[in-house]
Amino acid sequence: MTQSLQHSFDILFIGSGQAAWNAAVPLAAAGRKIVVIERHKIAGVCTSYGCNPKIILDTPIKVMEDAQLYGGHGLESSFSLDWSKLMAHKNSILDPLPDLVEQRLTGAGVTVVRGEAKFADPRTVVVDGVSYSAETIVIAAGQRPAELDIPGSELLKTSDDFLYLPELPQRIVLIGAGYVAMELASIASKAGAHVEVVQTSNRALNGFHQPYAQALIEKMRGDGVVFHFEDRAASLSKQGEETVLKTEKGLSLHADLVINATGRIPNTDQLGLEAAGVEYTGKGIVVDRYLRTSQPNIYASGDVLDKKQPRLTPTSVFEAKYLAALLSGAIDAPIQYPPIATIAFTLPRISQIGISPEEAEQSDTYTVKPVELGKQWDFAGRGDTDAHLTLVFDKDGQLVGAAAYSREALDIVNALTPVIALKLSAEQADQLVYAFPSFESTIPGLLRQGQTK
Repeated sequence: MTQSLQHSFDILFIGSGQAAWNAAVPLAAAGRKIVVIERHKIAGVCTSYGCNPKIILDTPIKVMEDAQLYGGHGLESSFSLDWSKLMAHKNSILDPLPDLVEQRLTGAGVTVVRGEAKFADPRTVVVDGVSYSAETIVIAAGQRPAELDIPGSELLKTSDDFLYLPELPQRIVLIGAGYVAMELASIASKAGAHVEVVQTSNRALNGFHQPYAQALIEKMRGDGVVFHFEDRAASLSKQGEETVLKTEKGLSLHADLVINATGRIPNTDQLGLEAAGVEYTGKGIVVDRYLRTSQPNIYASGDVLDKKQPRLTPTSVFEAKYLAALLSGAIDAPIQYPPIATIAFTLPRISQIGISPEEAEQSDTYTVKPVELGKQWDFAGRGDTDAHLTLVFDKDGQLVGAAAYSREALDIVNALTPVIALKLSAEQADQLVYAFPSFESTIPGLLRQGQTK
């Protein structure tokens, strides 16, 4: 009885990533007794194995790309990338972050427990033989790289491994062509590795605007990336220092590193969800409009959810902030997701938000307007001559979606996010005076395209 009271909390979080700590800290500040249970690194995937390390490795690659496009226009330069120094720089920046997030948690009064959490019943989890109970439990267990069930699969590495390579291998094979694979291929090929991609379908970046994905494939081929579409990994073997990947079509691809980038799966299998009465599918935990699971006192947020929204850090943060407000009693309304911007950090970038051009083309409710950004003086002046934008308007001429293909696609989609989310008109956008020259200053003119047929 004493042990049960000692380990009793108001709210228990399984996981410490963005979907957890962004709720745990404000709830602790509101006076709730909070415990966070983490089996791996504090702060989750994004901080150590996702967006943060990726963007640090990508930044000098983009600098090299930008400089190359000015070749013949006054900037003649060559770059020598020292991968080991870049990796050391990345580690020096990111290695302290888990401890800093843990200090933020404990400083707010949150109890942090290390270990694997498993449900004993709907209000109790067990970690290393010790029970922790709470009136409310939030599952924010995230996802992990999927595994391939093929002979020699123990030779496969993951994107997690790539982001911590002390040396860049000369030959890399990536299995899969989703945004993680394409981002890693862009970085590795530009950094000097020979890269090959094996993909089961005939397309890459499923979910992104396909004309842009195809343009990216052609550009990456020009950079030396070799694509093997409509083929599957069949087996792996070791031949001396080489790893050999054989495909179903009979290819033998020799590499120093083979990365399985076929996707991620939710961390639901080790949680004992059956004992908690929590419904889940192969895509994740099922929740209602309040992020509540089939067990009324258990909620879930982040990438572990079975949801249609993009599994991205900003989505997880949004869900965590919603739960903080809901569980503190500040709100009682269901979650309302805004339009969520997504981006593939390839070279060039591909970004999009809202209604996609593919969705729009299947309905007479929308109008699709292409914009050849690469012909505009500012994009042409930066060498971004292939830049392109596709706008989607509804029947009232309101901008409801956009997709961009450009080295500056991140800035483009972020500039259009408030326009779409707040449903700004051209006249309202005209009341905003931006620094010039900038993409933002062209937004009123772009919005007026929705008023023309």
